[in-house]
Amino acid sequence: MRDRFLPPIELTLQAVEGLVLRGELRYPAVLPQRSFPLAVLAHQWPATRGSWGPLVEDLLAAGVATLAFDQRGHGASTGGPAGAVVIETPHDFTFPGVVLAFTASARHAAFGHIPNDILRVTNWGVLQNFVDGARVVLVGASVGGSGVLVAAPHVPGLRAVATLGAAGAPALGEDGPERVRAAIERLQAPVYLASSAGDVFDAANHARTWGKDLPQVRTRIVDGEAHAMGIYFAVREELLDFLTGSVE
Repeated sequence: MRDRFLPPIELTLQAVEGLVLRGELRYPAVLPQRSFPLAVLAHQWPATRGSWGPLVEDLLAAGVATLAFDQRGHGASTGGPAGAVVIETPHDFTFPGVVLAFTASARHAAFGHIPNDILRVTNWGVLQNFVDGARVVLVGASVGGSGVLVAAPHVPGLRAVATLGAAGAPALGEDGPERVRAAIERLQAPVYLASSAGDVFDAANHARTWGKDLPQVRTRIVDGEAHAMGIYFAVREELLDFLTGSVE
């Protein structure tokens, strides 16, 4: 801790229906000369905030504070008002099994609240000391990507939005895909939509469709079949330039 002036802060807050969300705010290991920009990170299903590890370290090194939280039903965010709320995962190692487990998780853990969760987490973050609420970026992977896109127009200090393999939009509601596109159309902040070409969750097609004919959107399709944070090292330099350049 000798070279870390500001220790991490634990996030604990209630979601709209009473489920408790948990996460962690981390500051760059430098003496703050002014408030830090903030990156809020919403991970993919089925994972935890720990899946953002490489991006968190890169952002901290670049002088950006990070707020990664466990999505509802994941990690430490499983305490619901009526008992534990935990996502489901498949046991048969097949893609149909994955789809069924995701659908069950979305229903059981109420993924439709994810955009509101992101707004609550972001608002908590900008209220913390040494955070610049006028320099905020949202980053999401898979269903977290769809979530940050829907939430983005409601963040006053938003500078940019980036997604890796954004997918699962129907889990946000039957009109989820349309809500994502409508939200992006409302944004003036730059948007970065990345996916692998062979993403099994059709994220490449989502990126192309949601960003079509919108000048504020940069679409990036890389080779391979990796999903969400799995493409991070293929887009690392470009993504970091996009995020850090947006909060300068």
